[in-house]
Amino acid sequence: METQPAPNRRWASVHDRDREQLRQLLVDALALAAAGTASQDADRVLSGLASLGGGEVRVPWTDLALGAPQAVAATSTLIHAWDFDDTHDEAVVHTASVVVPVALAAAATGRATGMAVADGITTGVHVLSRLARLTGPRHGVIRTAGLGSLAAAATAATVWGLPDHQVEHAMALALGAALAPGTRQAVVDGSVAKRIQPGLAAQFGLSAAALAAQGVEGPSGWLSGEFGIAPGSGAGWDDLFSGDYEGRYIALKPYPACRYTHAAVAAGEQLQADHPDWGQVERVVAHLPSGPAYALVSRPYADRGAPLVDAQFSLPWQLAALWVTGRYDLTTLHGGDLGREDIALAAARIEVVQDLPESAVMSGARVEVLLADGTTASAEAAMPGGAGQGTTRADLARKVTSCLQVGAVADPAAASARLWELADALPDLDAAALQAALQRCTPGSA
Repeated sequence: METQPAPNRRWASVHDRDREQLRQLLVDALALAAAGTASQDADRVLSGLASLGGGEVRVPWTDLALGAPQAVAATSTLIHAWDFDDTHDEAVVHTASVVVPVALAAAATGRATGMAVADGITTGVHVLSRLARLTGPRHGVIRTAGLGSLAAAATAATVWGLPDHQVEHAMALALGAALAPGTRQAVVDGSVAKRIQPGLAAQFGLSAAALAAQGVEGPSGWLSGEFGIAPGSGAGWDDLFSGDYEGRYIALKPYPACRYTHAAVAAGEQLQADHPDWGQVERVVAHLPSGPAYALVSRPYADRGAPLVDAQFSLPWQLAALWVTGRYDLTTLHGGDLGREDIALAAARIEVVQDLPESAVMSGARVEVLLADGTTASAEAAMPGGAGQGTTRADLARKVTSCLQVGAVADPAAASARLWELADALPDLDAAALQAALQRCTPGSA
């Protein structure tokens, strides 16, 4: 006889504040998917996936209906297209780009209810974050892609109502797509493949869950065996779901960039507000933690042929854009500022020094400005929205609206209201009402 599901696997079992965080995560993800439709890179990905044939799973904000695995990869790419999606600051993973597409596809194929989707999102967010904490940083691994297949498997299996032992088998079967040590090369090379990796991992996990649902079993040592995710740790199923719910430590990004730059951008905004004239700025020095994680965003800006990735992983470019244009937000990336020579020239006067205590997680930063009159000014900022601070719906409203505007959604205010209605009603929707609500909230272009 099957026992009660493990804790942190059901919507009803987590705290009210955690459920609110998950509602915000869903709205954030669906709004980001709208913005993703304006990405030329994402458009090419969707065209490639569509060439494999159609299916029954809608891709939000598009006229595409694809097979479930392709739909998962497509929706994930839309969510992650601008690298503006959520981050767990200690686990260093994006959860929505893995979990939300899988939960929606699993619901469409399994005729699942809104509560089943809520349970799947609850499970997937926790699993991805907890596994990333458990493994810690690995050389060459982006943990979203490296552990996404396992979290996706757990998400789909939960939406389909599989018992815990089959959820575990689904995760074990997804082991073959886990912890690839080359995922970080996409960032090193400035490749848009970084945008696709979570979706590829997620579609593997969805398939693994489908196999587990038919009784296929994975290796028993998938978690702590000699070649498991956390070899020699002794960790078991109960350890994976014990303690605090990980979703409460998710941060919804305020800037469309690698999260490691966010504290410095926040400090830069303070300084730019007081000293807005770039002509009066001689030099800017940003101080970041030492360590390889922050090295990704610390190098001098260089155009390597992938303007979006080059900008989003370059703190000098982001600070230069902030001073030259007066802002760094989604319109900076979408509105024609990429490739501007004046921003590139300004970035050359911005230095990043990794002289703060080493950190592999999201930490604060300090920025200093040397002015033409010989004076200096500085500002410090903690990681915005980090350390479980959470956010409010009012805080999120500006981001959601900007994403809908970039996605050319008609009447962004009304569209935003519909997304919130979906998030609030989700646990009470039957299968038919859920699909109707998704169609209404994320319509295609036809």
